[in-house]
Amino acid sequence: MSKLLRLILVTILISCFFSGQVSAQDEILFRKHIVNSGWHGLFYGLALDIIADVDGAAAVGIPVITAGASALLPFMTGYSRDITTNSLMLTNHGKTLGWAHGFSLMGLVLGEDAFDEGTHKLTIAVGALSSIGLGRLGYSLGKNKTFWDEGQVALYRHYGWIMPFTGFSLAAAFAEDPRLFGGSVLLFGAGGYLLADQVYKSNPYTRGDIRATQTLTALHGLLGYGIAVDKGFENELARADWLIPAAGVLAGTAIGHLWLKNAALTSQQGTYCGYIAGGGAILGLGVALLIDSDRPTPWYAIPYATGMGAFAFAVEKYRKEKYASNIIPDNKNNKWDIAFMPQNYFFNQQLVNRRRIPHQSSSVIQPMLAATLKF
Repeated sequence: MSKLLRLILVTILISCFFSGQVSAQDEILFRKHIVNSGWHGLFYGLALDIIADVDGAAAVGIPVITAGASALLPFMTGYSRDITTNSLMLTNHGKTLGWAHGFSLMGLVLGEDAFDEGTHKLTIAVGALSSIGLGRLGYSLGKNKTFWDEGQVALYRHYGWIMPFTGFSLAAAFAEDPRLFGGSVLLFGAGGYLLADQVYKSNPYTRGDIRATQTLTALHGLLGYGIAVDKGFENELARADWLIPAAGVLAGTAIGHLWLKNAALTSQQGTYCGYIAGGGAILGLGVALLIDSDRPTPWYAIPYATGMGAFAFAVEKYRKEKYASNIIPDNKNNKWDIAFMPQNYFFNQQLVNRRRIPHQSSSVIQPMLAATLKF
């Protein structure tokens, strides 16, 4: 087994080396695709272990083998050399959400029996097949660069997560039937993509805008979760408390859409907003640790406040940078050349006082401001 593992690792390293023959952007996308394929292949191997009742050393070896094979598959087939950012995002989205949709489908069909001893293998198999199928569908939809832009794809991915979570939370708050859980996830998942389409038509958000919106969604979702835990700190959590994190997620998304309308953040700026907000939240968590309260309130309230403050600082900073860059359009040349020379004030003082510089006929007062105009 150790020889096989070494062989797989060497093969992956060789494939990554040869994949560097493409352009820089394509290389990054290609390597991300290989890593993500290997990661998802690991879970397919775990699913195979459960379905085939594998135990012992083989239970460890099979997921590693499937991970290595999945990482090599894009390189061996060669199709992923033409992968786009959209296809990469939609492929990973489809593979990940495919598990949830597959399990939800089996929950809708089988109800409480979906994960029983006699049917759990079928449920896991359907989840794995759903993951593979939706991953391939995502790749097919995203490989056409003119079909959707990156902001639209990012919006679909965002709503593809938050709406199934909202549906599951509603079902958990008002029912106990697994069929309602599965049906709500599927129904809200489909509705989420339709809602994302309408949101994008109302305002064409960029990928950076959606990344920043995801940060706000996470902050408000964690705030809602903290409130729910605080509410049931001394008593048992009520079923309706499931609605609090769902409300926080939806509120964070709505605030993000309103706040970032016409912001047009770049992907890097949107990522930096998340990093800065995360740093602010960690700072607030440190302050909460210093307080050492008996209740969990400071543990979520302070990190939320500091995270929101840091996020607001980052967004407004990028807004000002954009405004400053738009004063002079990129497609127009600046015909004015203005120079400010405050040091001439002291030079002129010396000329007037005649203390250090002797008077000469060529000694004239020097201007502090000079401007030229090119015609």
